[in-house]
Amino acid sequence: MRHLPVMLWFLAVAVLLAALAIGHWFVLPHPDKRDEKLTAGVAELVRGAPGWAAVHVLYSECRCSQRIVDHLLSSARPSDVHETVVLVGDDAALLSRLAARGYHVVPTQPTELTERYGIEGVPLLIVADPQRSIRYVGGYTRRLQGPDISDLSIIRDLRSGATPEDLPVFGCAVSQRLKRLADPLAIKR
Repeated sequence: MRHLPVMLWFLAVAVLLAALAIGHWFVLPHPDKRDEKLTAGVAELVRGAPGWAAVHVLYSECRCSQRIVDHLLSSARPSDVHETVVLVGDDAALLSRLAARGYHVVPTQPTELTERYGIEGVPLLIVADPQRSIRYVGGYTRRLQGPDISDLSIIRDLRSGATPEDLPVFGCAVSQRLKRLADPLAIKR
């Protein structure tokens, strides 16, 4: 009986740590390339833009998305690829920085992202060919917090006729359904 308080404390700490880490234990789902909702949404986002198009879906409250924003702002981008950033959340400064760098930025809210595009987790890269067929839907890196942000090589491979594998989506849940799964004790909400 003397050790009961210590065991209870240990159990409480273990449950808390598990609840905080669970969001980093799984790969987030992403829509299929043939998903009608995604296809229609992407076609609307890149309407009127000629050639290849890349859509970067990022969340202003997600550190993984922030890494992608930093990459987009600092890397040399292909001049003949139309790039759109769907920015989830309210961050006027981030929106301005991306727009100043030449990105077409579409602000949206989490519920709209799921309802309109069928997207529940970010950061997500979508690449469409000149005929507006979606050729890639997936993440940016091979592993969680991987140093190899691969959007430029994915775009290059697709344009040369190769079919790169869809990378896993590591990042943040945006939909309420995924947030409940990733944070069952509602610690982060």
